[in-house]
Amino acid sequence: MTDKQKSAALILQGHSDYNSLSGLNHELALAFRARGLEPILVDLTDGQQAQSTLTTAFSEYGKERILAAFSFSGMGVQIEDDGQNLWAKLGIPVLTWLLDHPAYFMLRQSYPASCVMRLYNIKDFLNFQRDYVKAPLRSAYCPLGAMSYGKEPKRREPKKGEEPVILFPKSLGKPSVLEERWSYLPAVMQRIIRDTIDHYWGETPRSGSAANSVLAAGDAACIELRNDMPLFCFFIAQVDNYMRGRKSHILAKELLKLPVRIYSKEQPDFDTEGARAMIMNPLTYDKMMDMTHDAAAVINVNPNIDDHMHDRVYSALGCGAMPVTDINPWWREHYPELLPYSYDFRGPTVTAAIERILADPAAASEAGWNAGVRMRAERSMNTVVDEAVEWALMMRYFTFNFTSPVEGFIRHGE
Repeated sequence: MTDKQKSAALILQGHSDYNSLSGLNHELALAFRARGLEPILVDLTDGQQAQSTLTTAFSEYGKERILAAFSFSGMGVQIEDDGQNLWAKLGIPVLTWLLDHPAYFMLRQSYPASCVMRLYNIKDFLNFQRDYVKAPLRSAYCPLGAMSYGKEPKRREPKKGEEPVILFPKSLGKPSVLEERWSYLPAVMQRIIRDTIDHYWGETPRSGSAANSVLAAGDAACIELRNDMPLFCFFIAQVDNYMRGRKSHILAKELLKLPVRIYSKEQPDFDTEGARAMIMNPLTYDKMMDMTHDAAAVINVNPNIDDHMHDRVYSALGCGAMPVTDINPWWREHYPELLPYSYDFRGPTVTAAIERILADPAAASEAGWNAGVRMRAERSMNTVVDEAVEWALMMRYFTFNFTSPVEGFIRHGE
């Protein structure tokens, strides 16, 4: 492909904790470049620089050879110029991966611009969009893939007597802060939250969404929440956030007695005296990826989902490390060989999973490596970009009725 034929993809960059979205954008850029599209980073934190970047991109490529703008977590989709969506005005579709439950940042789930397409990396979230949010325009399922930050995955070769490096990078949150805030709510709202937590922890597998538990608690309180999106999503977001924090605390407390490196900006709210684990400050995404390339295992706590995995699992398998994650139906179906190194919040404990790694690091390394080989073959970030390009082409031709030939863009099989 000559320079005159080469096409580009815009990548929208904003601020995020630990530069996590920057890291995902880096993964995306590597995959675009591998597929023959020039990634152009648009820094939305600097308006003047963003405008200059866009001006240069349109000058060099023209609208016909800019495939689309891509982002994570809804970054940049709501930018307007003189009351009109910027991307609609420019004639460029924007596709964004929404990485969390739709109960958070609701406007990004339903922003009314025909040039915006929502990509969900978790099918549970897409299903909630379909069943409850029911936002018009386009949504699709496009999960992430194995990530390695541009480095080749490395096969572990444990040395006898050497203690394997096991990482637990996870914000522990502050469940007690939420509990304090709830004490100021009306009594009926406090009851619904309390009953939701009891239902989720007692009547479910403790892995999936809190939505059904919220509905059960609402029904018990004689309030209909299915068609009351603001209140329904308020309860889901409160309990979802709380349960994720509680799960992280349960895990961290159990891991204290094991040789694990815990990275969190919040200090545990329990006694850590005599702990064998090291509790350390959080790392940026790129530094954590560097450590993941060398670690024997990376411990993960999923969001409250049943139908996929957190991106940390993709990073571990992409780099050649063993992911030690909580079991949900998707994991049980797709990676049964790693169940001995997994845990849940009802039965198998994380202690048993870590002790299995410590007892036989070589076997754990082999199991993790083989699972990573399979994931990298079945779904890499290049595969993700292949799918995203197809969705973007659909958006270009359906939304803007472009007449330029598709040969300028990378397609499946090329």
